Amino acid sequence: MKALSTEAVGSLTLREQPSPGHDGRVVVRSAVAGICATDVHLLDGFLPRPDHPFVLGHEGAGVVASVPSGVTGLRPGDRVVLYSPLVCGRCRECARGREEVCADPRGQLGFSIDGTFADEWSAPASNLVVLPDSVSFELGALLGCAGLTAVHAVRLARLGAGDVAVVNGVGGVGLMLIQVAAACGAAVLAVADAAEKCAPARQAGASDVVVLGQGGSAAVIAELGELTGGRGADHYFDLVGTRESLEAGIDALARYGTAIVLTSSGDLAGFDPRAMLLKQTRLIGSLAGSLADLHTAVRLAEQGALTAQIDRRYALRDATAGLARIRNREALGRNIIVW
Repeated sequence: MKALSTEAVGSLTLREQPSPGHDGRVVVRSAVAGICATDVHLLDGFLPRPDHPFVLGHEGAGVVASVPSGVTGLRPGDRVVLYSPLVCGRCRECARGREEVCADPRGQLGFSIDGTFADEWSAPASNLVVLPDSVSFELGALLGCAGLTAVHAVRLARLGAGDVAVVNGVGGVGLMLIQVAAACGAAVLAVADAAEKCAPARQAGASDVVVLGQGGSAAVIAELGELTGGRGADHYFDLVGTRESLEAGIDALARYGTAIVLTSSGDLAGFDPRAMLLKQTRLIGSLAGSLADLHTAVRLAEQGALTAQIDRRYALRDATAGLARIRNREALGRNIIVW
């Protein structure tokens, strides 16, 4: 089979390698793999990854090719989406349905185990969720990361009908966050770093979009204040992850509001918590999500409440162009690999 493997930092090569064996796992024939910003960080050496060669990709959907003996609930031909973290299933957090913070993780496809940028890949049966026929492979693959991440963040925020939510960052996760928040009955305001991202944000369900311009965060805060009638938002989802974006988000919140941080650039030096203390702000970190969050994302997709905005589609041999498009912040939606 063909796989797209790292050969050195920043370098990918399409190579032939053996198809995955069972070893107790289900083998899946690829239909779609998502290209995530995290893949760029791994490729470029900003995040640790195994030695080269290594197959990237933690978002994947496809058709079950074969099932090892003793596995029930799946059969060849089933359409499935991947939940990429391999967890122990025995610790207290796993027992509570919090697999994303498993105390004894076994690894993760695309991070420490060869991932989905290949014609075939394998995973434990417990890491595969059956896709309804009405949910496309394109959408399904993205639910395994961006979709479940959006659902998880909204759950942690305890967002409710009638709330006002600000989503700062109109990328793949941000667009799904807008949809999930809107499906919960919230009014959603988006913050984009370019005017061309306004249309995708509105299409996803944002009632208004503020563009970060020369006025910087101060102008954004003022505009968000006007849009909320001076009261401020109930929830702020930060997908930028800088000190400036976090402080701006807290300033844009109402009293007892919630700031949910989904990423970090590491630039939080000098963060001043006084505004957070005065407003009684809840500050929550949110990363990825649980298996239950993926099931919820699939149900929302089946109901038509969660869709994917596709920026570009690539063959496996051309996927480096998709990674470059994300690296250059040119993507308007999600980039995917199709077979």
